[in-house]
Amino acid sequence: MKFLILTFIALASAQIPQSFISLIQPLLNALNATEDDRLNPFTTQILDTFIEPLETQLERNSYVYREGAQLMLDGAAWTASGANVYWLGLDENVIPPAGQPFYAPFNASYPTLGRITEVMNTLQTMGAHTIRSQTLGVSVGNPLSVMPALGVYNEQAFNTIDWAVFQARQHGIRIMAPLIDNYDYYHGGKFDFLRFRGINITSSDSSHVNPLVQEFYTNATIVNDFKDYISHLLLHVNQYTGLTYAEDPTIFAYETGNELGGPTFGDEDVPVEWTTEIASFIKQLAPQKLVVDGTYGINKTHLPIEQIDIFSDHYYPPNNTKLMDDIALVQSVNKTYLVGEYDWTANNPQASSLQSFYGIIEGRQNTSEPVVVGDLFWSLFMHDVPNCNIFVNHTDGYELQYGNPLNSAQNNTQISIIREHFFKMQGVIVDSYLPAVACPGNTAEYTYL
Repeated sequence: MKFLILTFIALASAQIPQSFISLIQPLLNALNATEDDRLNPFTTQILDTFIEPLETQLERNSYVYREGAQLMLDGAAWTASGANVYWLGLDENVIPPAGQPFYAPFNASYPTLGRITEVMNTLQTMGAHTIRSQTLGVSVGNPLSVMPALGVYNEQAFNTIDWAVFQARQHGIRIMAPLIDNYDYYHGGKFDFLRFRGINITSSDSSHVNPLVQEFYTNATIVNDFKDYISHLLLHVNQYTGLTYAEDPTIFAYETGNELGGPTFGDEDVPVEWTTEIASFIKQLAPQKLVVDGTYGINKTHLPIEQIDIFSDHYYPPNNTKLMDDIALVQSVNKTYLVGEYDWTANNPQASSLQSFYGIIEGRQNTSEPVVVGDLFWSLFMHDVPNCNIFVNHTDGYELQYGNPLNSAQNNTQISIIREHFFKMQGVIVDSYLPAVACPGNTAEYTYL
């Protein structure tokens, strides 16, 4: 009986915590008047400890939504700062122990559950709200993919994706996932869909490719193939939550693609018709999801597309003038803007400083139309869990390894600036100290279950 009363109190209080306390006081008095000496007296302060976890869970089960030029969660402004962690569903950086799934031509393997959990712990410590991850949305064309071949699905590939989505939920982190890649990478992209239908071209020359690449956008059969893949992905039921990806608020947005364009790098040649059709299809499957235009840059012809909620661009290096111009452009249509990737290292002498770049983003949060809702650095790597003695390395020069004792002083300074910024986007001021994050070792699969 006491359990039922407390459950009712906690649930009701989570809905209306301020006004309900006076109403439940008689129940608290009744509980405290019982002769069961195995229970501690219930005070309003103790009751708060029941309410707080339920409020947190209710928030995690609520959708992020857009109101004009800002994002909202539970009636309050919400920001999307965090990191790109592209490898959460399928990795290319670690050769697994013998006997584990491995596709040598692409160096592809599934990350361990421990690596995924450690990243979530790290982002929480850094004050992040958001992860952008290509391999939680793009997984085609090799034997370890969600879709190794056209219409063929590999359910094993969902194991790491399910775990990543579940762990993000448990850590209060939201996910944004591109659905296709512009390039011929190990996790797959638009060239796989072209090859599935006999158009055998590659992106070996990234500056210019065969004009037939546009068939990905214009060939109705290929577009339907892509939509079938999207449907299978979004309607998959996560083994840890019992929710489809379409239903789960943890995934707050899907991006139509990563750095999409046409035959020439940076040409923004993504047809309005294709973007509208794919964005509409995402909304049909998942009405509560936000949609990000995955064009590399802001294609002005896309600005009027009703189904697009967020526009985005990538900054190599950070450029304050470009950032302000992009914000103004998106503000003209009363929508939101997200810095989808940027170089955090300060190694490029042409880069605007992170402090000034962040200052523009932070300053917008104090206006009635923030427009810019956050930023996602490229990219986070941690230990080769369960081996807590080795950090995973990447080869592009942008890997951020939080807590690595081999970090340069410059890297740690930059990481401190990032952490202070992430917390400031939540309205919290922290100093430059970098708290340690424990490597979970062999116990990661039990964390937050």
